[in-house]
Amino acid sequence: MFEWRTYRPPDRAPDRHAANGLLLSALAALALHIQRLPLWLSLGVCGLVASRYLVENYGWRHPPRLIRWCLLLAAVIAVFNTYGTLLGREAGISLLALLVGLKILEIRSLRDYFVSVFLLYFLALGAFLFSQSLLTAGLAMAVAVVTTATLVRLSLPNALPASEGLRLTVAILWRAVPIMLVMYLLFPRIQGSLWGLPADAFDARTGLSDTVTPGSINELSSSGEVAFRVDFTGPAPHPRQRYWRSLVLSHTDGTTWSRAREAVTVNADIWPYRGVGEPIDYTIDYEATGRRWLVAMDVPATVPAEATARPGFILVAKRPVQKRFQYAMRSYPAHSAAPLAPAARALHLRTPRPMSRRVRALVDAWQREPDPVRAVLRYFHEQDFVYTLTPPLLRGDLLDEFLFESRRGYCEHYAATFAMLMRHLGFPSRLVVGYQGGEWNNAGGYLVVRQADAHAWVEVWRKHRGWTRVDPTAAVAPERIELGMTALQALLARGALPGELEPAAIRALLEGRWLARQWRRLGMYWDAVNTAWNRWVMAYGPERQQRLLNSLGFDTPSWAQVVVTLVIGVASLLLVLAATLLWTRNRMDPVAASYRRFCAKLGKSGLSRHAHEGPLDFYHRILAARPDLAADSKPIIALYVTLRYGNVAGEELVDQLRGRVRRFKAAGQ
Repeated sequence: MFEWRTYRPPDRAPDRHAANGLLLSALAALALHIQRLPLWLSLGVCGLVASRYLVENYGWRHPPRLIRWCLLLAAVIAVFNTYGTLLGREAGISLLALLVGLKILEIRSLRDYFVSVFLLYFLALGAFLFSQSLLTAGLAMAVAVVTTATLVRLSLPNALPASEGLRLTVAILWRAVPIMLVMYLLFPRIQGSLWGLPADAFDARTGLSDTVTPGSINELSSSGEVAFRVDFTGPAPHPRQRYWRSLVLSHTDGTTWSRAREAVTVNADIWPYRGVGEPIDYTIDYEATGRRWLVAMDVPATVPAEATARPGFILVAKRPVQKRFQYAMRSYPAHSAAPLAPAARALHLRTPRPMSRRVRALVDAWQREPDPVRAVLRYFHEQDFVYTLTPPLLRGDLLDEFLFESRRGYCEHYAATFAMLMRHLGFPSRLVVGYQGGEWNNAGGYLVVRQADAHAWVEVWRKHRGWTRVDPTAAVAPERIELGMTALQALLARGALPGELEPAAIRALLEGRWLARQWRRLGMYWDAVNTAWNRWVMAYGPERQQRLLNSLGFDTPSWAQVVVTLVIGVASLLLVLAATLLWTRNRMDPVAASYRRFCAKLGKSGLSRHAHEGPLDFYHRILAARPDLAADSKPIIALYVTLRYGNVAGEELVDQLRGRVRRFKAAGQ
């Protein structure tokens, strides 16, 4: 009667080197998350791994079950106390790391070793929930190599030298590369992620807010995170033209600026303006933010398919930006706009409170000037206003305090003050939030705009000219506009105040020493490599897969066709791999092949040759364990020793060896 039986490999304790390899793999997988995990958690997992090391190498006793259960309960409570939940990206990875450490501590059987190895694969895979960069992929691959080498050593019944185990691991992974590529290219792609990301997947993202208060943009000044990258079709525009608008803020309560709630245009899908001069064509690689507003150079003339147009020349994505994507744009550096509607004029002249006595005196004086806008800019430039990243806190009447007392601020201080003054002078005005400048990457030939380049400026409605950009920051710190935020931060770090140095002195300060220049250049090359990774690997989505399948002859492939193509591709690779292995085996030295077949026959009878065991030692073990096989084994081993080590060659001896091995039968065969 036929009976199903579950196969269970014989339990055995792995050699000490394999066990230590598992501990090394655990530390390598933990290192992928070391920057994100709390310090107490990292130390706790390292302590669990160290305890296991003492058990394996110094004969320490296993902790009792009660202790292990208490540690498990303490781990769950600690994670919940730290994150307020056991779910989500951060909490889930933290809990998994602790569970891996606890599992390693309680290992008693070979099965426990295997379970621990596969948990390490999951822990390494979790790093991609935080980043899909080339660095993360490289580190994860290194962890996979170390962990697979451990798995190889655990799977073999006998001790294996570390170099041989690593060679076998690399060979296994290398043979898997073609299958991986076919799976990557042909596995059906869907819009968005294959699975839903945790709810906290975008909590740590930095970016612009849809409200501006004094100091809000300054919070991004220290962030080196990339906001987007720009490829220009033609020559890159001058830094003075690199204004990347994201939001327009028209409503203010005197402290905070926000988007207007009133509908001020008849049709938000049409921007009422005409471009002047030559357009600028470019492509933006936009980083994920979890928000909907996009960026475009002043002023955009096209709307990407993934976005809609909003009043104020604003682009809004149709869904939150939860992954990096590209969109092509065209902008005009100059334009002529349609007349301002009465409702829009009233909105952009609205002031929340009356002017103080000192502000009123200034406004009355400026109104007598031929060009009040230039008069205000001249006032900022000639008075002792200072551009600083650490402005004092303003209380009460912010306009009065900033103009007459503190006179120290960041871009939003100057932009908000200038916009309010324009309204008091009778000029409709609004705040524009986005980015200004960027750092040119010579290695990749594109512009890198970081969160530190976040900026605020003002648009003033001028008769016969429409909305006109005015940046009061340029009147106080022209280096911020000409050189960019990164250069300005370097100047401020060296104690130089904006507007005080000559161009030659500025260049000398920015160039720095030779080592600093080489480090900066290396960073550019690394960013270029990462950008290529993002564009050619991470950006491979449904559209690119569709183009690939079209090139293979599929006009509009269905999911079924894609799956069939994938199965055929993988099966073909497996057949090629099997044929290659068979051909390689057939080309093996016939003497070695015959001896290997002889050892395999003995192995099936329970007498396996050890990896370190020579033929004579193997014969003596056969003689002791299976005397009935000694008579047939002795001539086979003698022929093998003669052909292998006796410097004797001859087809006749090789044929004798083949014949004896073919006729050799162990008990039960």
